[in-house]
Amino acid sequence: MICKSSEKCVPDKCGSDFQCVETGRCIKRQLVCNGEADCRDESDEKDCEAREEEAFCKQLFPIPGAERAVRGFNILTQEEAQNVLDHKYFGGQCEYVYNGEWRELRYDPTCEQMYYAADEKYFRKPYNFHVYQFLARADTGMSYEVYEDSKDLLNAIKKESSSAVGFTFNIKPANSPVGLELGINSERKSDFLNNITSYTAKDLQFVRFLTKVQTARFRIRRNSVVLDEDMLMTLMELPDTYNYGLYSRFISDYGTHFVTSGIMGGILDNVLVLDKEVMKKQDTTYSNLLKCFGGHLGVKVSSDDGNLEASLGIKGKNCDRLERQFNDRSGSESVIKDVITHVKGGDTGSAGGLLNAVGGSTYRFWGRSLKYNPAVIEFELQPIHEGLRLTSLSGIETKRQNLKRAYEEFLSEFNACRCGPCYNNGEPILNNNVCSCLCAAGYEGPSCEKTSRPDIKAKGGWSCWSSWSACQSGKRQRTRSCNNPPPKNGGSRCPGKSVQTESC
Repeated sequence: MICKSSEKCVPDKCGSDFQCVETGRCIKRQLVCNGEADCRDESDEKDCEAREEEAFCKQLFPIPGAERAVRGFNILTQEEAQNVLDHKYFGGQCEYVYNGEWRELRYDPTCEQMYYAADEKYFRKPYNFHVYQFLARADTGMSYEVYEDSKDLLNAIKKESSSAVGFTFNIKPANSPVGLELGINSERKSDFLNNITSYTAKDLQFVRFLTKVQTARFRIRRNSVVLDEDMLMTLMELPDTYNYGLYSRFISDYGTHFVTSGIMGGILDNVLVLDKEVMKKQDTTYSNLLKCFGGHLGVKVSSDDGNLEASLGIKGKNCDRLERQFNDRSGSESVIKDVITHVKGGDTGSAGGLLNAVGGSTYRFWGRSLKYNPAVIEFELQPIHEGLRLTSLSGIETKRQNLKRAYEEFLSEFNACRCGPCYNNGEPILNNNVCSCLCAAGYEGPSCEKTSRPDIKAKGGWSCWSSWSACQSGKRQRTRSCNNPPPKNGGSRCPGKSVQTESC
């Protein structure tokens, strides 16, 4: 052990490598006194002789969005967690990427002259990034889809978020604040989903406007990844004896997964809550609504099926009336009852502007800010316990197995499969540890069991996974059943397998 009387003891597990004093990180000896701190406490640069530094890479800005790409991700809440990988570690390497937009002329109002952003020609790439490539900033335009009820809309969003994961995520874990208030817009995905599920009236319809802006693509290296030093310390403090409370706290802090590759940029997701009866009374068509909303933002709006495309900046009496309703939705004669907004990416000022007053100027400011403040908008994930295999850490296999076990318990604890069956294609919602059913149009009751259409096809729903069987011949298995509820009237069976097998 390397101990100092007034400091915490740090186990010496680095062998011939150098061990950072504060966190116990191991680094190669050639990184000691290389003129760049590879330990957060800079203990690797202590008592070093003065040296002539190669300053090129140290003058470069880090790649935009690096700090967002290394965060953990909770697949139950669809939200980011604390850093899993270190985005400030360069490992003694000077790797950089070219930014093709540096030659765009800009105006300096102080000097009253045009200039090139030469300091943005190259950006430095951290060690943990294998590939980072700037993309010509592309606005996808704004697509729209119409949904008859909140259940169909929620399903569409969930399909985008969790189709690759293979289970139903809940809206909020037990330790999250509820804060379910109508009309509240938020950057948090869980609040966005919560606001959608609050609308269950039969006379409502939903129009979703979605736009994406891509700025870069990236891929994390596949071997010898370097963990964030805070996560490393927390991991090493976990006991080798399994304790679900401690390991689940680790998962709550750092997420269930980390990102292995993805696309940087921004997302603007607007859901208009419409009153169908008022639409009929005022003879408001989707065509008018979409054209006016597109003009309000100053962007191109098109449907996925190509049946309608809105021109920019359309104005007129109908748009004036709808714009007044857009800004004041409290009246009984307002077609637009609410606008629920989710913004991802962009600087705080621009994103906050979109949350409070969606308009053409705020939209453009937000789009420009994405270059320097992008979010991860498309990604591939890997469980953190599997990612630990990619590190060079020694002696952590017991902790890794414990983390895997806690991960499975964590998913089971907060999975909507714990809820009773929701019949007739109802959607189970686990909100703050309370189960409810979100019913499709034409169905009601606590379990969506009441309907005047008893012959409709209804899909099945999975039960939760059983416990793992005892280990036999190096294998164990667990099962689940498509009986929560079972399919009805020829409805589709549950997607996926009913038996899962793994080595033991």
